[in-house]
Amino acid sequence: MKFHINKITLWFKNNAKPRTIDFLPNKVNVITGGSGTGKSSILSIFDYCMLSTKANIAEEVINENVSWYGLDFRINDKDFLIARKAPSSNIGSSDIYFSSDGTYPTKLSKNNDIKQVKSAMEREFGIDENLKIPFGGKHISAGSKISFRYFLLFNTLSEDTIAHTKQFFDYHLYDRDKYIEALDRIFYLAIGVDDVNNVLAKEKIDSLEKELTKIEKKKKVLEKEEKLFGKKIIQLISHAQEYDLIERQLFTFEEGYQRLKQLINQYRTANYSNNMQLVDELNKRKRTIFRQIRNLERFNHEYDQYKKNLNDDYDSIKPIEYLNEYFSDLIPTLEVKTFLNTLESSMRTIKNEISKKKPITINIKSEINALKNKLSIIESELATLPTSTKDYTDEARKFIFIGELKSQLAFYENKWELDIENSDEENLNEQILNLQALLTNTNEKKRIVLSDLENLIQNYFNATGDVMGVYKDYKIYLDVYEKSLKLRKAKELLAQSTIGSKSNYMFLHLFLFLGLHEHFISLHHSYVPQFLILDQPSQPYYEGSKDNNLDIEEIQKDDDKNKLQSAFELLNNFITTINEEYKTDFQIILLEHAPERYWQEKELKNFNLVEEFRNGIALVPDRASIEVNSIKNSPPKKNIS
Repeated sequence: MKFHINKITLWFKNNAKPRTIDFLPNKVNVITGGSGTGKSSILSIFDYCMLSTKANIAEEVINENVSWYGLDFRINDKDFLIARKAPSSNIGSSDIYFSSDGTYPTKLSKNNDIKQVKSAMEREFGIDENLKIPFGGKHISAGSKISFRYFLLFNTLSEDTIAHTKQFFDYHLYDRDKYIEALDRIFYLAIGVDDVNNVLAKEKIDSLEKELTKIEKKKKVLEKEEKLFGKKIIQLISHAQEYDLIERQLFTFEEGYQRLKQLINQYRTANYSNNMQLVDELNKRKRTIFRQIRNLERFNHEYDQYKKNLNDDYDSIKPIEYLNEYFSDLIPTLEVKTFLNTLESSMRTIKNEISKKKPITINIKSEINALKNKLSIIESELATLPTSTKDYTDEARKFIFIGELKSQLAFYENKWELDIENSDEENLNEQILNLQALLTNTNEKKRIVLSDLENLIQNYFNATGDVMGVYKDYKIYLDVYEKSLKLRKAKELLAQSTIGSKSNYMFLHLFLFLGLHEHFISLHHSYVPQFLILDQPSQPYYEGSKDNNLDIEEIQKDDDKNKLQSAFELLNNFITTINEEYKTDFQIILLEHAPERYWQEKELKNFNLVEEFRNGIALVPDRASIEVNSIKNSPPKKNIS
């Protein structure tokens, strides 16, 4: 995909003249200079203007003085301008100016939102709504749309990565964990093993496999529930046998389950209800007879007490008769005589009353005996029924058990019915097999593509001559799993665990990225833009210097200088190869310490010195920094009335 940067522009807070840095296509555009001049911030500004969520731009000197950052670039023969307001606390601003024809405004202000600009960029990168992440992870969801920014991992090598012994991609510029996952998921798409149809097929396979996983989980749940259900059935069978509701024999789980269902369906309460009504009636009559017997016995007792009281009263007045008979002449007064006569008359009355009372005790006892006979008959009838007093409770418990049995079977049956149909599982497996058949050729294609890619990388390795020292005759090995480049001896399969100096690793990074980009350009369609930003490949050679500022001293060893110049020649020849053999464009932006004569001595025609950040010249000019700082430090103006 054709792409090159035209210019990067900085607008300052003090309204000083904007700072513009121009770049050329088909060149190795070099910004060289000492440390602390802002060279590396060019990479961070590019990333920020390409819509990063966070900003890695240095706050000191640069961000504190800049109000807007702008990226003017050409993609697919169209000019674009993305300008973005300076970030606050490393959080990207939502204020964005976007022009699809490269037009610069007289005054910068927000004219679009990031979502719309991202959509425009995705269209230019050839990413449509069907291009989605096929497999999810901890940080990226399956089915989420692929971002154009994921492919920028192939376009930058920062100073922290370019000579790293393990890491070959600039994850740290982005959301590290998310972009590690992203590269895993887009790598084969980027190198042309997968196409949109394969990505869609993989996404669908992932979705179907998730459905199968759900079914497997349901099956495990079902197996567990089935075991519990089996144990419960055995318990219910045992209880049913205790109540004599089913025959006493051994049942399998299935037999027991069917027998219990049969019990529920065939159990009828009519006969048992009639028995219980008769029991209720007999018990009611029994209680009535108990009350009658109790009343008669109480009456008999009270009657006997009454007779006793009468006899006691009669006995108490018997002496009156004796007195009247033997002592009437001795009674001195008429009143006493009258009193005694009255008492005697009362005594005779009581005697007559007692004599008149018929003996009813025998009748009462006879009635009580008759009632007791009736009670005995009722108890005999109750004894013949299937419910005595204790059995009546058990009968009620049978009904309770039947109700519990019905509810428990329904509960387990509902949990058992998990909507798992064998046809569903078979259908899912069939769909997966059909989709995998479409991907069968991918394995062979992957082998061929990786072999071709390794051959391209090997060509760059072989072209460097002796810069790899003792490893010059080794073979390269692309570790797709680790996304790294390794070396192995020609007749050995295992790669070397380490290859010594950082210089060697810096070259491995260049071999990998140049080989990848030549491969991308050879594809019919590529999602990766045709440019590279390289930050300080000379880093391994300046680490031993007393000072990294090239105004003071240069690389200490001629051998290191020769290696760096070999790296420059590699970049120069790459531009020539792409221009002449592939008839297309490529741009490299090189942020370096090395002075101009390093590539002039080698007559590298594709090198273009953009700027030299020395002698006060830097990314942010002194005038912008001084003026804005003077504004911050000046006392406030007084109001003059």
